[in-house]
Amino acid sequence: MNLQEALEQYQGTKLKLDELSKYQQWAFSFFHNEEFVLNPNLSITLQLDLGGAREIYEKSFQNPQGASFQAYLVWNLVKALSLNWTFCTRKIDGEWYFFKNLPVYFAIAVGGEDRFKDVIINDVSLMDWTKFSRFYRNSIQNYKIDVGSLPPLMWEIAHFIGNLTDLNFTSFQIHRGIMKTGRPIFYFGQRYNSHQGLTVPLSITFDHANSDPYVLNKLMQTYQDFLTKVE
Repeated sequence: MNLQEALEQYQGTKLKLDELSKYQQWAFSFFHNEEFVLNPNLSITLQLDLGGAREIYEKSFQNPQGASFQAYLVWNLVKALSLNWTFCTRKIDGEWYFFKNLPVYFAIAVGGEDRFKDVIINDVSLMDWTKFSRFYRNSIQNYKIDVGSLPPLMWEIAHFIGNLTDLNFTSFQIHRGIMKTGRPIFYFGQRYNSHQGLTVPLSITFDHANSDPYVLNKLMQTYQDFLTKVE
């Protein structure tokens, strides 16, 4: 996959930096200038309250074929990302682009000699819940992608959402790739019951060039709203 193919398939356009705020213009440049910043990534692990989300899922979303609570968490996260545009910007060959319909990459832990499997789904932001739950289930059960065989550009710009179901971590940091594309990386951990109810650790690694704690907080507010919304 080359740049033009990515722009066409994922509805990408060149970002007009001169139309952004002064802070954003500065940040997009400064945090990718290695004379000042070697690693632009910030990492945070949140303990996500799922009590209300689980209740809504069981009442209104668990009936479609292939439905799972993890799929529900992922589907709503992608919807939230699509409404917070900075998380949909990517830097490719030194230029920033905005994408309306990025693919979603899942690192699915399977253990054993294989360790994990690669799954990628296109058009998630355009799918309703019934369609996505079916696609998600089928993609995980019938994956046909050899590890490491995804086109490099597709892998580097896709939303990255991992799931470590056996690890109840309080902090989790992922290694930084050579290509600084500005994509965020999300990792869910093992769900557990706390004094607040059902909770899951969520590790988030994000690029300070195109995002920051302020917009991350807005993203998480949008995400929680989606999780507890009855359609």
